[in-house]
Amino acid sequence: MLLVISVLTTVFSTLLRPWIGIIAYYFLAILGPQYIWWWTFDGLRVSLWVAIATFGGITFALVKHGLDFTFFRTRLNFWLFVLWLNINISYFLGPYVSQFAASGLSPEQVYSVTNNIFLFYFCSTLVINGPKSLRYLAFVFVIASLYLIFWANNQYFTQNWSQFNMGRLMGPHRLDGSSIYGDENAFAMLFVTAIPFIYYLGLAIPKVIYRYLVWLAIPFGWHAVFLTGSRGGLIGLLITVFIVVIQSKRKLLALPLILAFIIAYQWQGGSIMKQRGQMIADYQGESSAEMRVTAWSAGLKMIASHPITGVGIGSFITALPHFSDTTPRVAHNTFIQFTAESGLGAGFAYLMILGSFLNNCRQIRNCCKNNKHHAEIPIIHLLNAASTVSFIGLITCSIFLSLNIYEIFFFLLIFNNTLMVYCMQLNTSLSDGIDIEQT
Repeated sequence: MLLVISVLTTVFSTLLRPWIGIIAYYFLAILGPQYIWWWTFDGLRVSLWVAIATFGGITFALVKHGLDFTFFRTRLNFWLFVLWLNINISYFLGPYVSQFAASGLSPEQVYSVTNNIFLFYFCSTLVINGPKSLRYLAFVFVIASLYLIFWANNQYFTQNWSQFNMGRLMGPHRLDGSSIYGDENAFAMLFVTAIPFIYYLGLAIPKVIYRYLVWLAIPFGWHAVFLTGSRGGLIGLLITVFIVVIQSKRKLLALPLILAFIIAYQWQGGSIMKQRGQMIADYQGESSAEMRVTAWSAGLKMIASHPITGVGIGSFITALPHFSDTTPRVAHNTFIQFTAESGLGAGFAYLMILGSFLNNCRQIRNCCKNNKHHAEIPIIHLLNAASTVSFIGLITCSIFLSLNIYEIFFFLLIFNNTLMVYCMQLNTSLSDGIDIEQT
């Protein structure tokens, strides 16, 4: 009954304020409550109702008073549209799309999921248009992540070994095995991207005791990554910790933070995580790493053979036996996966998205320096820092993982796109003597 009441309240609120639907959608996409409490969500297509209400709310807003398309018409979104266009072309013209999928999701399923992700991202740019809505978006991300950190550690402390695959923690899943975090690496990436948000949320809390209570979740987040046994997750953690230390004004915290991470790894890293971690630098003689290199080589051959259309979205595994003798598998590299499946145009667009994001981060940071006395600058700075650290950790891991339909990637783009446009408007309004909050 509580679930039905919550869904109905969200649906009706979304019709009046569509940004609520966007926040609800990403909360469901990140937490995945239908996999944690599957018996309660069974038969209730909550995401579908939220999606319908969001589209309805956006339509009503467009008809009633129009929408601000400034946040939609950005360089970042242009390259995202180019990427989306190439993906669509590869689905209809890719030579391996119609063939039987060797394993995993079929091209039709990947295409459907991809379109939903892109569509909701572009919808978000129409209604998420300032620090206020971004605060709510960051808040639900932190809440969802804190619960999953608790859930992950609870599986270990209660010795629920059925949740582990060969010693590696899997994400929540239904009885049929379906899950958004079925892959241990994908589950690890959640914690890698969430921990910077938890850290910077703590900085926004004025009372020291509450700040440290929030930060207490960070070592448990590290432990959650250790439980997944993900080498990509371990690299991501190292990168995010290093960047936080570099960016921090509290340089005295650098040494304690690094020491805390080393102690946590040595104490709770576990034999599987440590064994896999030692293999990061030396891939020779380690089958998983060698197969990654072989898959990358095969991916480059696919690009050379089908530079325009690629082999087709969701068809890397199907096409791999035609280019290599290795076991069918994904590319384990996001750039190669995009380019091999959807052509050079998709690969170039993906790189431009990364470049646009990092360039936007720099401009947002400059805006914060130039407008220090504006009321919204502190929250803009924290949101930009959190999303930047998370994004760098994610794209570093994407060198070793295929994260093409990873929702959190697009989630972080929302922060970057919105903050960039808002800062441009802020600079213009201040130069003209206008208070953007009043307008």
